[in-house]
Amino acid sequence: MAKWQTVIEKLWVIGAMITDTVDEIVDESAEMLKLGGERLTDLAALLVTGLDWILDQIAWGITFFGIHFLRRAHDFRMSLVKNKRAIQNGALYFIISGLVITFLFAHYINYSYAYNGRTLGIVREQKDVLDVLNLVSEELTQEYGLKVAISGDSDITFTPVLSFKKEIDNPDAVLKKFTYMGDIQTKAYGFFVNGIRIGTVQSEEIGNSIVQAIIKKYVGDDEDKYEYVGINENVRITEEDTQLSKINSKNSMIKIIEQGTTNEYRTTDENGNETVVKEEVPIMTVKTIGEETFTEVLEYEEEVIESDDYYEGDEFVTQWGSEGKQVVTSRVTRINGEVTEREDLSTEVIIEPVNTIRIKGTKEKPPTAGTGTFILPVNGGVDTSSFGWRWGRMHEGIDIGAPTGTPIYAADGGTVVTAGWYGGYGLCVDIDHGNGYMTRYGHCSSIYVSVGEQVFQGQNIAAVGSTGWSTGPHCHFEIRIDGVAYNPLDFL
Repeated sequence: MAKWQTVIEKLWVIGAMITDTVDEIVDESAEMLKLGGERLTDLAALLVTGLDWILDQIAWGITFFGIHFLRRAHDFRMSLVKNKRAIQNGALYFIISGLVITFLFAHYINYSYAYNGRTLGIVREQKDVLDVLNLVSEELTQEYGLKVAISGDSDITFTPVLSFKKEIDNPDAVLKKFTYMGDIQTKAYGFFVNGIRIGTVQSEEIGNSIVQAIIKKYVGDDEDKYEYVGINENVRITEEDTQLSKINSKNSMIKIIEQGTTNEYRTTDENGNETVVKEEVPIMTVKTIGEETFTEVLEYEEEVIESDDYYEGDEFVTQWGSEGKQVVTSRVTRINGEVTEREDLSTEVIIEPVNTIRIKGTKEKPPTAGTGTFILPVNGGVDTSSFGWRWGRMHEGIDIGAPTGTPIYAADGGTVVTAGWYGGYGLCVDIDHGNGYMTRYGHCSSIYVSVGEQVFQGQNIAAVGSTGWSTGPHCHFEIRIDGVAYNPLDFL
């Protein structure tokens, strides 16, 4: 300790001397500047003297420290000789411990591997992962139809871990984990409609084929016949970074677009009640413009002709109408197949429509009360069976033969008391004329009046038919007084 103190004191003295020498040089330099060039020689001599002294001091320091180092080395050698056995034992201990630690590290220290921060498993060596990356990229590229590249430098990270009692992945397990992992990064294409993402597709070509599939749904294979075919919306297909699991197939994208979307908006009624309205709207709309030819139906009209030859309330059709046809060539604009605009270019009538002609009577109806005189109920009819005994029984009227549908008129005014099916008479009409008089019209095909209705003489009440017990179309006509049948010919 005393030696080190002496050295320090010696160095302190040397530093002080150097400081004094520098001060002298500065003072001499200042004086030299005042006295002029004659002092330069003295200054140079002073500098040489100072430098010689400094070199002497440095040589003394080197000699001192060298002697001290040699003494310390000698003492250390003597210590090694004295403690040779202990040192040999200690070295052997450290070598054995190092070998054990190295073995344990090599056996239980493995590598946790991760893809973009997501830990996948543990392997014994990093090459178990790095060696399968190219194969993983090839299989995923083939499966998804797009370029998939996994970089061992930028995408994969390894971390040494203690793997005691933990599952170690072999190369096959590593391959399966990468192959079935959906969040592997890749390049794909976002499919946007009016700025809204609809999905992600494998390539720009697939995106364009989706657009063509939507168009084909409405134009088929006849796109050339249109002067314009296009999508109304702004469709953008842009390359982007994404994950494999987020890529849509072509069919799923078409289904999404065809299903459309739902817009919601709120309406308020006059009472202030708010209602949420949901409206189904398409995601993409196909607009077409082109010439089209239509075959159209021309509707017929009904003409009503008033005639004073018939009573008020009497109406009948003399000509039934039929539709016509025309061919129209038009310039048509369609949105998703629905016509939104149409400009007719030419029209050709193929069949003219035929109007219905209806006769409407205007003559004032006669009184509905009975007059006591009767008319024959069927015009132009033939008497096919007379009043009297026939086939062993009484025939209580006359039969007037006529084609089915021939009008039957009331023989006199009165009130309808029967209008419907009546046993062997079939469809039958009975009219009460008052004063005990009644007329009957049997075997009708149709009845135009109802019970309780007031009818006048000559009113069309039914049509000739062959219903009930009948051998052919005719009108069975009876006149009864107080329920007793009389020969109608005696009253006509």
